[in-house]
Amino acid sequence: MFKAPLISLLRRLHTLNASQRKRALIWSAGTSLAVAVAALIFHPPEIVDLSEEGGHKLPRLLARWENGDVIVLLRHLERCDKEDYPCLEGTKGVTSRSVAVGNILAGSFAQLGLGKTDIYNSPLTRTAQTEAIVFDDVGVDEDWLYKCRETMVHDALQNKMPNKNLILVTHSSCISAFEQELGYDSDTPAYGTSLFFSESSKRGSLDVLGFLDAEDWSVALSSQGQSVGQESPSNLKSRQAAKERAHPRRRGEDNI
Repeated sequence: MFKAPLISLLRRLHTLNASQRKRALIWSAGTSLAVAVAALIFHPPEIVDLSEEGGHKLPRLLARWENGDVIVLLRHLERCDKEDYPCLEGTKGVTSRSVAVGNILAGSFAQLGLGKTDIYNSPLTRTAQTEAIVFDDVGVDEDWLYKCRETMVHDALQNKMPNKNLILVTHSSCISAFEQELGYDSDTPAYGTSLFFSESSKRGSLDVLGFLDAEDWSVALSSQGQSVGQESPSNLKSRQAAKERAHPRRRGEDNI
């Protein structure tokens, strides 16, 4: 792509005297620097990792959570039709090995507290199974959490009740659409990643707090004086029962 313009530039430089070549090279270097700076300035920012560079935002997240001001986008657990591991149930859901990750997430969200939290999930199998494993099958099916319309932020705010946190179990494509509405462009989140947003003073928008991968919750919360312990046997038994009850209706299981 750049070979022909480069050859042309070298040929032109060969016809110039030393002073002209110097000015041409300075101009070329300045133009390249300006393009690079512009790319950095105008490229959409990425959402920060709350277990690393975004750790300073954790106190704000915890305070907002306590007030019921947070919206969470949770990507479903590992899908078995994309991985070479056994399915938990059927052929369109999550892998059986992802249940362990789901139990970690369950303990992490329980540590935050779910007393004033509404939970919605996409009705597709992998998201419905994820919700059953992590939240004991209390979520409400919402089609807009897999259709990924351009109004996802608006839809989330419409379903956000005052003084209640909102957890949305959804898909990577929907998370990408959500980010783009807010002016962000991050890498595809890993399975089980949680992205945190809070209500903004700007009407119709949200403040972006950061994300946590499933395995990073304990590090992040322990840094704030909170611990994520293992669940009690009774909780694990209850979660296993919820998992076994998870028979979500199947729709077009596309690549979201």
